[in-house]
Amino acid sequence: MSKLERPYLKLIDVLLSNPQEQEINILNAHPELVNQQFISCLMSVGDNYRRGGNIAHAERLINLAGKLLQLEKKNTSSNQRRDYFEFLMNLLQQVSNRLDPGQIYAFIRENQDKLDRNTTKILKYWANETIPAVEPNQAKAIANDLVNFGNLISAFPAGDKSNNIELAIVAYQAALKAYPIAAFPKDWAMIQSNLANVYRDRVLGSRQENIEQAIATYQLALEVITRAKYPEIWGNTQRNLGIAYTYRLQGDRAKNVEMAIACYNRALLVHTLNDYPQDWAASHNNLGDIYPNRLKGDKAENIEIAIDHLEQALTIYTLAKNPHRWAMLQNNMGNAFQSRIKGDKNYNIERSISHYQNALSIHTLEKFPYNWAMLNNNLGGAYRHRVKGDKEENKQQAIAFLNKALLVYSKNKFPRQWAEIQHNIQNILKN
Repeated sequence: MSKLERPYLKLIDVLLSNPQEQEINILNAHPELVNQQFISCLMSVGDNYRRGGNIAHAERLINLAGKLLQLEKKNTSSNQRRDYFEFLMNLLQQVSNRLDPGQIYAFIRENQDKLDRNTTKILKYWANETIPAVEPNQAKAIANDLVNFGNLISAFPAGDKSNNIELAIVAYQAALKAYPIAAFPKDWAMIQSNLANVYRDRVLGSRQENIEQAIATYQLALEVITRAKYPEIWGNTQRNLGIAYTYRLQGDRAKNVEMAIACYNRALLVHTLNDYPQDWAASHNNLGDIYPNRLKGDKAENIEIAIDHLEQALTIYTLAKNPHRWAMLQNNMGNAFQSRIKGDKNYNIERSISHYQNALSIHTLEKFPYNWAMLNNNLGGAYRHRVKGDKEENKQQAIAFLNKALLVYSKNKFPRQWAEIQHNIQNILKN
């Protein structure tokens, strides 16, 4: 018997020498001894009694150990819920205080272990219980914080993207309770538009159903947000609806692409270069992204149109002023040149690789893991079709880039992307 075990064994002797009804009082009198080591000692002594034939003592000690284990689990769970709740309230306070997004993101990164499904459940319960219970002005203030939180967490470039999106959905849905359409049509519609954005990008659930939900929600918002009343917001909603049509799986693909192009062009009716240069550039970027995939018209000409739109966007989204959007444009330029038909194939592929590598200078694994993975996937495609250099080396380089992408596109979190990359690796190995 070690010195460390003696206090536990003495406490067990006290328990056994008193009626079972006194166990709780005895344990409460010695809280410093009621821990995991004591539970292990209970089980060990109980097992010794069982082997010695004292079944009554054995069952009493082993049953007590089982009760304490359950209690410990509940206490641990309760402490975890408290920690999650404190983190969430602290986070919402920072949002309410309008701290710089960089500071908020730093706080989230420091508490990444608390940003999971538990946080989503706690936020849903707290928001849905709190908003109906407070005064209308306070409810609107909480709703505003939830909307801002939803915007921040849905754009957070790290962590579990699927859970970030679920948090945003919960935040927007709760915020709608404070802004009924009859009393606050504009606010209601803007929250609906935000909700549509996250449904469009949702990872969990059926992708087809999520996109359809997004389109329906944008259309709800557009019943209130008209061009005549709110031209700037109308333009933004049209552009976001265009992205949803770009992703759409249901219906005729050619029609969906034309719908997307029509939405982007409608956005440009109000987002002129002089009045809204950032939005103007965003729509040109979207047009540059969709035209290579256009089924209507001449494919070679569509890709040239895409490159022209992207070059226009690059006059606004410069590396110095907007590195993140510049990197996104570099990716789209890489895609356009990789699929380009006109011009020299060798030049087009090398140009494509150069654009992807430009984007990787900004979209690093640490700061933008999902963009980083997408770029590595795209580089894998470019090296697969590369003309310059040794063919075998290019194949190996392509596989290396695709394997990098798999560091983020895991089978459980991104099954569609994972399957596509696995398929592409196998095709490269066969050829």
